[in-house]
Amino acid sequence: MSLGRWALGLGLLMAPAAAEAYLLPGPAVLKRLSQKREEQALASLEVQGTLAFAGEAASRAAEVGLPLLPGSALMPAAIVIKVPGRCRLELTLPDAAPQERPAVTVRAQRVGGSRGLERTPAAVAMVQALCTFLGERPGGAQPERNFVQALSGLGVSLEEVALGRQGGRVAYVLGGKARDDRPLAWIDKQTFQPLRLAASLGGARQEVRLVDWGSPTGATSSPGPSRSGPGASSASASPPSGSWPTPRCPTPSSSGGGC
Repeated sequence: MSLGRWALGLGLLMAPAAAEAYLLPGPAVLKRLSQKREEQALASLEVQGTLAFAGEAASRAAEVGLPLLPGSALMPAAIVIKVPGRCRLELTLPDAAPQERPAVTVRAQRVGGSRGLERTPAAVAMVQALCTFLGERPGGAQPERNFVQALSGLGVSLEEVALGRQGGRVAYVLGGKARDDRPLAWIDKQTFQPLRLAASLGGARQEVRLVDWGSPTGATSSPGPSRSGPGASSASASPPSGSWPTPRCPTPSSSGGGC
C-alpha cells in the first residue's frame, strides 16, 4: 500500500475517535441550556388547549372520578408555569370555579393537586417534566446549577454523555446511551433546548417528549402537546394550532423505549 493510502486509512480510523471526543460534558450542556432559557427571560407561561386521555390512562382517569365528557376522553385544560418551580395543569371545566378544577401542581418539586387529576400518573409525569425543564430559574455565576440539581435529583448522571436522535434532531443524551434503561435527558445539540426526559415521574418510569420545540421551524420559548401514559395509553395536552411548540409523551416503560 502506498504512503498516501496508509495516511487515508489512518485518517478514517481516527475520525470516530475525534467525533466522540468532541462531546461536551454534562454540566457544559446544561450551562448552554440555561443560557438559552435566560435569553428568553421566561418568568411565567400560561397555555390553554385540550387534554386527551387514551388507553389505560383514560380508564384511570375515569376511575379517579375525572369528569370526562360523554363519549370522549377530551377535556379543555391549561398549563401554568411560574418561575421558579411552580407548575400547574388544570382542567378548565366551564361550570367549575377555578379553585374547584381538577389539577396537578408541582411546587419546589412537591406534587399536589385536587379532584383526582393528581392521582393520574400520566398527568403528574407531564407536569413534573415540564417543571424540570421550564420551571427552573437560570442565572448567576453558575447558571446551570438549578438544572444540574433538578436532573441529578431524578437520577440523571451528568458524568455520562452520548449522542442520540429525537424526532429527527441530533441530541446530547445525558445519563447514558439513548437505549439505556436508566434516567436520561435529551438536549438538542444545535439549539440547546430540552427534547425528552426519561425518569421516575408520576410514581413510575415515564418518558416526556417535547416535540417541535427548538427545531429551526418551531418556536423556542415553550413546548406544545404533551402525552403521558403506560405503553399504548397516554394523556396528551395539545395547545391551539400554532400557539406553542410541542411537549409530548410521558410513557411508563421498563425498557427505556418511547411512545
